[in-house]
Amino acid sequence: MLIKNIMGAIIILLNMAGLGYLFFLGISEFFADRDADEQEGFNNVEKTGNNTGQPIVIDEEIIPDEDDLLKDMDLSDLDSIDLNDFD
Repeated sequence: MLIKNIMGAIIILLNMAGLGYLFFLGISEFFADRDADEQEGFNNVEKTGNNTGQPIVIDEEIIPDEDDLLKDMDLSDLDSIDLNDFD
């Protein structure tokens, strides 16, 4: 009897969640249709002639190599660390 009650409660909760989702979809469609007139001005943005369609070139000189980063590090402090303390 306990299993029937638990399964019944789960089914009722899932049905309520499904109805809530359908309610959410209905409300969102209502507002999407209602705001379509106001949003029409935002969707029609005038195109400018600034974009020539040329690909963007990234200057690879500003990106440091990994070898350069390792040369700048001072690893002498790591020699005295006892790794058994970190267990």
